[in-house]
Amino acid sequence: MLSMKVRPSGVLAVSFVQVLSLALLVLVLVLAIWQKLNIGMVALAAALPILMISGFDVDKMYDAFPGNLFVLIAGVSLLFAHVERSGALAVVVKGTYAAVGDRHWLLPWAGFVLAAAMSTAGAFSTAPIAFLVPMIAYVSVGYSSIFYMCELGVVIGANSAGLSPLNPTGAVIRTIADKYHVSYPGWALWAASMVVAIIVVFVLQMISVVQARRGRAYVVTPAPAEQTHDPDEGKNHAYMWASGLALIAFVLLVIFPKTDVGVTAMAMAVLLQIFFRPNEKVLLSRIPWNSILLLCGLLTYLGLMKDIGTMTSIQKALDHLGTGALLIIVLSYMTVLLCNIESSTLGVLGLMMPLVFATFGTGTQTFWIVVAVAVPAALMVMSPIHVAGTLIIGNSALKDQDRLFRRLLATAASLAVVVPAFVVLVPISIG
Repeated sequence: MLSMKVRPSGVLAVSFVQVLSLALLVLVLVLAIWQKLNIGMVALAAALPILMISGFDVDKMYDAFPGNLFVLIAGVSLLFAHVERSGALAVVVKGTYAAVGDRHWLLPWAGFVLAAAMSTAGAFSTAPIAFLVPMIAYVSVGYSSIFYMCELGVVIGANSAGLSPLNPTGAVIRTIADKYHVSYPGWALWAASMVVAIIVVFVLQMISVVQARRGRAYVVTPAPAEQTHDPDEGKNHAYMWASGLALIAFVLLVIFPKTDVGVTAMAMAVLLQIFFRPNEKVLLSRIPWNSILLLCGLLTYLGLMKDIGTMTSIQKALDHLGTGALLIIVLSYMTVLLCNIESSTLGVLGLMMPLVFATFGTGTQTFWIVVAVAVPAALMVMSPIHVAGTLIIGNSALKDQDRLFRRLLATAASLAVVVPAFVVLVPISIG
């Protein structure tokens, strides 16, 4: 039942178990979006009927479990939890905004740079967003006219820089590419994402300036959350400096000797834990367990689909769409559509990238196709159904929240239409 046969006409004969695996994947997405269930959890449950009907070896299915990504997300999250809990991150943020001062036009870019730097260094994008969004609300009191742009700068910078090879999102794309024996320049993908993100923030800022000059400034009043302080840790300057140095050492070790990202981050986090003994339960709570379950469950199920031949069948079906240009456009817009209705960019990219690599293989054009699919997806994070959009709304004044919800939804929808239209031109023009 696992084998695939090619008919004399060249049309691929698809087995029942392949059709079932694809139907169950659609059901997984529907349930995850409709009932707000974790995709990874539902995907693992969906593997049971596939295993029972096909007789596929369950041990072989677990070969697809991304253990390296599990360690990466946990290790990097723990390291950044130390950086935040020690106070090192707050010092950098406050110092940056103090240096910017009253130069209002620079404030959105300060948040953009801070968030992008954290994600580039490996922080799961929700971490800088969760830290900086309320922090921006705190420092934006008195700057209602630019609060909205400041928050957009943070969420766009954090998520777009998530395509860094050191980041879990970038690592997911790399892991999937390796499974399909495809190579691409990881840092070039990050650079392309950052260029697009800078252009988007600049255009949004110019639109805001033009509206203000015409007397239609979009004003949102920030409602900063109260700053919390852990009385158990106090101000430990040694811990603060050590956390900052550990982060720098982590980046240097990963880039130059090319040590494993996850193991290196975990080692740094453990050293800080041994020497300074912060509250371990608090640190462990900062690991995004929901995202780990989502990613590991989804990639394990997709690995099962690959092993039983479903991905090959999908590739053959996509070939019938005609030109490669049409297929690139379909994949790009399908990805941004899913990112607008599913709250996890990581999960959507984990779902779509196997189709990209299975269909287009390796080559110069493939890199630009990855850019066309992944880069626009990273910009959808300000949607109000995402964590970032929800945090922005939650840190605004109650009287502005309904209006802000509609504004964020319109911004995400506009970017979903415009950005892919421009980005897909590069791979299409290449051929």
